[in-house]
Amino acid sequence: MALLGVICLILLGGVQFSNATEVATIHGAVYEWDSFDPLEDVIIEVNSTPSQSMLAKYGIYSFNLEPGDYLISASFYSSNNLVAYTEEEITVTGDGDYVLDLILLPVYYDSLGENEFEELDEIASFSDEDDEQDPSPFSLGMIGILFILVILSAGVYYIVKQRSGKSTLSYGSSHISNEEFDPIMPADMWQGLPDDLREVISIISKNDGRITQKELRAKVRHSEAKVSLMVSDLESRGIVRKFKKGRGNVIILEESKDEEDLNQNV
Repeated sequence: MALLGVICLILLGGVQFSNATEVATIHGAVYEWDSFDPLEDVIIEVNSTPSQSMLAKYGIYSFNLEPGDYLISASFYSSNNLVAYTEEEITVTGDGDYVLDLILLPVYYDSLGENEFEELDEIASFSDEDDEQDPSPFSLGMIGILFILVILSAGVYYIVKQRSGKSTLSYGSSHISNEEFDPIMPADMWQGLPDDLREVISIISKNDGRITQKELRAKVRHSEAKVSLMVSDLESRGIVRKFKKGRGNVIILEESKDEEDLNQNV
């Protein structure tokens, strides 16, 4: 009986030791967002303990990780400048192989430098001085007149809109002829589309059928909320598809052949 107890203890200790040393292999490929070609010399990092990093030659990377939650990031530099970046979260639940492909997105620099901050401080100081001054009756009168003109213009626009029979959901962009959409999508899909939605489709088509939502916003010059509504409208119509990658969205025409490549690589 004593020998049997010793054997049981050894077996239980071996099971605990094997569970404590479970290691999984996380690997995948790194692709350019616009061509979906493997991207070489990308720095891949994972926030393990201790942290791990590697240079992905031929666009391939691999890490050995224990079970847990991790953040894997990929950075591509050109002339010592960060030009593309992405990051993905992954949860390792046990040993085995985990495939996680990464699509690098272009980096946009939205931060302001010291000179820009100084200019903003000067503008703010001028605004404060103007606020301290009492508004003149002439200024108040002009504001009232402008407000009335805006109300009248909105009323005239609404009446003209109703008489012309156009949909109130139209975004009011310049008209794009149907002939431009013949090679992009079937006639039954673009007929009846508002002009701004046609403009968005035209921009995506001229950009090889794919574009980031931030680039689209810059080209149509609308607010971020309006661009999101327009993209959601097109997605609900089955014309485009939106993918969440990293810190932004990639928008692809449904009729674009490159969409199949994306689905295979994601």
